[in-house]
Amino acid sequence: MEYGEQPPIKRIKRFLMLPDDLVLNCLARVSRLHYPTLSLVSKKFRSLLASTELYQTRILLGRTESCLYACLRLRTDSELVHWFILCRRPHSSKKVLVPISSPNSTSLSLPGVVAAGHDIYAIGGGLKNNTASIHATGSKKYNASSSVMVMDSRSHTWHEAPSMRVARVFPAACTQLDGRIYVTGGCDNLDSMNWIEIFDTKTQTWEFLQIPSEEICKGSEYSSVSYEGTVYVKSDEKDVTYKLHKGKWREADICMDRGWSPSSSSSYCVVENVFYRYSSDGRIRWYDLKNRVWKTLKGLEGLPSLPNSHDNVKMADHCGKMAISWEEYVFVDTEKRIWCATIAIEKRQNGEIWGMLEWFDNVFKSKGPNGYVGLVHALTATLW
Repeated sequence: MEYGEQPPIKRIKRFLMLPDDLVLNCLARVSRLHYPTLSLVSKKFRSLLASTELYQTRILLGRTESCLYACLRLRTDSELVHWFILCRRPHSSKKVLVPISSPNSTSLSLPGVVAAGHDIYAIGGGLKNNTASIHATGSKKYNASSSVMVMDSRSHTWHEAPSMRVARVFPAACTQLDGRIYVTGGCDNLDSMNWIEIFDTKTQTWEFLQIPSEEICKGSEYSSVSYEGTVYVKSDEKDVTYKLHKGKWREADICMDRGWSPSSSSSYCVVENVFYRYSSDGRIRWYDLKNRVWKTLKGLEGLPSLPNSHDNVKMADHCGKMAISWEEYVFVDTEKRIWCATIAIEKRQNGEIWGMLEWFDNVFKSKGPNGYVGLVHALTATLW
């Protein structure tokens, strides 16, 4: 500390003596990555950082940014999951995953998860339960649920949203630009009138998408994505992709369908209306809609080799960039690691798309048999 410079605690006290409006104006200009650290300063800081006034100030200043959230499964003998946010470590430029609140209703299941603006929705059920209504998935059994939990990423508080009309387990979910969430499948014996439900985040109401399609709705497991301003749904059982076009379901391009594996879970994303997916050969590909062909994303110098399994890689739109999260198991140290990377996207005049690695690092480590053992979800929420 330089001679005559005030100790940090005195500077903080003097800062908090300023009018709240001025303090909020300063905090609104700070990246959301620093908020978990700032919340440790004092009770007043925690109160200001969780206030609606702070986010109203951020909106006025145009301080839009995306925050990456990860959901990790706890222990090999349990379905417990916990939520984390990527933020900066105190007194360091290093980013790490920091635990946040995880309510019991979502910590005990692995539901469909989707982000809509600053809210993250955990939809449906997945809890193992031998006494309740059961849905079989492989050798395990899970409980279907119509419940919907929502986390407000501004305050990291959870609340219950209106329930779906149909109880579902592991449903596919995607969000349209108008803020409506499409929830597909998740239980047997659905028909063409109830296999998709739509949640309007503005009116907080559910409705069925009643568009007849006897072929696609025969099954329970789907993948879905919002692309080209519409909804694409891939049936796991039929291995075919349909898109919603002018009020009807139509088969999507065969080439796009073949490159999109339903078993890839969240190993795909859409960034600025371009569909990207992770393939088992360790490459990232994008769909050339004009020429109807999958192409390898060029560039990416410096990006480490990614796992061969789709289940170990998650992709998300990160405010116009691509966020990739993946697992690594180090046998020597019996250590599970979670890595994250941010890739900037450049569309070139010749129609090619290049990716430029901006950052990557190990953001989480876990040792021993009782540690976190699985990356379940990774997605971004948009904050103002």
